[in-house]
Amino acid sequence: MKNKHLLIVDDEASTRESLRMVFEKDYAVSLATSAAEARQIVARSNIDLVLLDIIMPDVDGITFLHELHTEYPDLPVVMISAASSVKRVVEAMKEGAWDYVTKPFDVAELRHIVSRALENSRLRRKLHELQCEVAEEFPVDRIVGNAPLFAQALQVVRKAASTDSTILIIGESGTGKELIARLVHRLSPRRDEPFVPVHCGAIPEQLMESELFGYEKGAFTGADRRKPGRFDMAGSGTIFFDEISETPHSAQVKLLRVLQEREFVRVGGSEVVRTDARIVAATAQNLEKLVEQGRFRRDLFYRLSVVPVRLPPLRNRREDIPLLAQYFLNYFGRKVGSRLSSIDRDAMRLLLRYDWPGNIRELRNLIERMAVLHRDQDMLQPEFLPEEFHVQNLFAPLHAGTFTLEEAVNDFERHLVIDALKKAGGVQTRAAELLGTTRRILKYRIEKLNIQPQDFRPTVSSPQKERP
Repeated sequence: MKNKHLLIVDDEASTRESLRMVFEKDYAVSLATSAAEARQIVARSNIDLVLLDIIMPDVDGITFLHELHTEYPDLPVVMISAASSVKRVVEAMKEGAWDYVTKPFDVAELRHIVSRALENSRLRRKLHELQCEVAEEFPVDRIVGNAPLFAQALQVVRKAASTDSTILIIGESGTGKELIARLVHRLSPRRDEPFVPVHCGAIPEQLMESELFGYEKGAFTGADRRKPGRFDMAGSGTIFFDEISETPHSAQVKLLRVLQEREFVRVGGSEVVRTDARIVAATAQNLEKLVEQGRFRRDLFYRLSVVPVRLPPLRNRREDIPLLAQYFLNYFGRKVGSRLSSIDRDAMRLLLRYDWPGNIRELRNLIERMAVLHRDQDMLQPEFLPEEFHVQNLFAPLHAGTFTLEEAVNDFERHLVIDALKKAGGVQTRAAELLGTTRRILKYRIEKLNIQPQDFRPTVSSPQKERP
């Protein structure tokens, strides 16, 4: 099937005919005798590659190349030149030509050049499609959330992103660690370079070193060529180690060398390879505890945690649940063609009370399921939610009657803060620890929610004094 379309532009009839005979068996071929004629063909046809003569009667080939490259930057152009036109060929390559051939043609070489150019063009389109898919999956320009602890994490990210410092993102599974790593990359000067994720737990221990650093031809049985590793792929971009705690001890040693010396050696090789990649790591584990247990290198831990970013679990940023739920509802509504576009107040009450052990990922998956299973409904009703949302609520039911979303969130938060203060005997520092926040934020919440001492007065006979 001739699914690729070539345009041959040459004022010599013999050259046009020769090229047509070479390619018409495998490709659709159009012919043009001048730049003006070629311009019309490109405008009305889906051209995949242009073979363009440098010497043209109306418009110089270099000039027309510049025009094509400006208007169709992804269209590969192969220049045709006489053997004596080396200077013009160099000029053409500077203007963006993919390659060149000289007259008389070597047919095999010409076929190879065209095939390679078309394959490169296909890969570039595929890369663009993947980048669009990633941008949709990880929309770093639409990060949702206003909770104080989350806002603090974003503030750290924005301050550190423009530097080369190593960042360690700490958070439970499902809190959005890869999204934040991509945000670091997007906000950095490396934004136009590759972002290469490495999911440490998914790579077998015996393959980890070759995956990270690549290998040389003959390094082991089956290594019939040199293979680049993740650091090669990252170049001057960002390499992201997800679940860094799962890195085997042998690979930890070599990763430490990369962080210290900015260099590595491929498996089976002796050449020292320099790297400029920026390292961002993430973990759901307590690395300090793993260090004490001897399961993670102390020196590597210190190298990785130059700038720690702590992402709060969803249960500690409940005020963001309505925002996130609506965002996912809109997103999956478009993706699966669902009419579901709003959330009933009682359903939102259940979402706010749920503990979300799977964090944002669990919320995302729930909303996707709702959008798929109830796509013919307009509003998400309480009865649509799974059983676990209807049992063992954290507190007594919220006020009956009408209420705004903000009132529902504030009412729930008020119960949560009062409960923590009661358990802490009124000691705000301890209550803040129970809530996974800071005393300053807790004090702000107490004032905002108008919580009075009598609301949480401890029942013990000798309450602890608040520390200064």
